[in-house]
Amino acid sequence: MSVVLALYRTEDLHEHREALCEWPMANGLEPRGVALRWISVEEDGERRFIRYGGFRHGLDGRRIVDPDAPDRAWTEERTAPLRTDLPKIGHGL
Repeated sequence: MSVVLALYRTEDLHEHREALCEWPMANGLEPRGVALRWISVEEDGERRFIRYGGFRHGLDGRRIVDPDAPDRAWTEERTAPLRTDLPKIGHGL
């Protein structure tokens, strides 16, 4: 069972977008593939990881429209190992 160490919501992510540009790359993620809706940093025993919404893409590489919300791109929950901590921003937990 994982424990949420920090949760960053949409407002925090958009407000601090510039400061967050390099953080995904430092953790092996493509920044344009991370939806700025929420990001959490979690721990499961000795393992620390990032949980985030990643965009789904079609065979042509374009983002797929969410069938339940046609005004936004479809995302799926993903995780990645935490290599470097997220800068202290916003109101994280």
